[in-house]
Amino acid sequence: MKQVGVEDALGFIEQSKFLWHQRFELVPGVATPGVNDIGWLSAQAELPADMTGLSALDIGTTNGAMAFECERRGAGRVVAVDILGPDHFGFAAIADFLGSKAEFVQASVYELADVLQETFDVVIFWGVLYHLRHPLLGLDSVRRLCRGLMTLETAVCDATDGDVGPLVRFHRRDDLGADPTNWFSPSVQALEDWVGSAGFAIDKTVRIPPGSPAQRALLTAHVDGETPEYLRISYERPLLLQRVDLS
Repeated sequence: MKQVGVEDALGFIEQSKFLWHQRFELVPGVATPGVNDIGWLSAQAELPADMTGLSALDIGTTNGAMAFECERRGAGRVVAVDILGPDHFGFAAIADFLGSKAEFVQASVYELADVLQETFDVVIFWGVLYHLRHPLLGLDSVRRLCRGLMTLETAVCDATDGDVGPLVRFHRRDDLGADPTNWFSPSVQALEDWVGSAGFAIDKTVRIPPGSPAQRALLTAHVDGETPEYLRISYERPLLLQRVDLS
C-alpha cells in the first residue's frame, strides 16, 4: 500500500459519492465517517497484530475496511467479498486511492467456497449473518473457507427477548432495524451453538453493547477438527448452491 497524506485523505472523503458504512482510519489521523466502528471491533476480536505470511478473507467487505486492515498488518493474500459490486460501497475507489493489492470477488457467501476453491488462515464474517435467509448454510460455507481463525459479528435478539436460551427470531419484513433484508436474529446462546455445530470452537464472545442485554454479538473462533460437528452426528450432508440470475 502506498503512503497517502492527511490532506489527500480528507479530500478523498469529501469528494466521495458512495455510502461510508464503516468508520476506520483511512490514513493515520483521518477517520472515515461511517457508523460501524471497525477499530473497536478489531480490538475486541483480538486479531493478530502481525499477519505476515497469513491469508485473509473478508466476507461482506462493504467499504473494505477489514481487507485493508489485514493488508496493513502484513497479510500476504487478501480477498474481499461482497454480494454487491466493487463500486457500490466504494471499494474499488478506496483500494485505488490506498494502492491496495486486495482482490475483490463479487459473490454470495453460499457459493463462495466453490468460487474460490481455497481456504484462508483468517476469515472475517461481520455484519452478514442476519442478512441470510439460510444462516446455517452460510456458516457451513464459511467453515469450508477457513483453516484457522474465524471472527463473526451479527445482530442478536437478547435485548428484545431476554435470556431465552438457544432460540432464534425470524423477521419477515422490516422489523429488525427497519431493513427488509434482515431475516434472522439468534440469541447469543443460539449463535454459539450454530457456530459450534458448523465446526468451530469458540474462543471469545463479546456482547454488544457491553454491560447491557445484547443487541449484537462478536465471536472469535477457530476450526475444530477436520470434520464439522454436524457431519459427525447427523445424516445431513453439505448442500451446494447454484446461483440463478433472476433479472
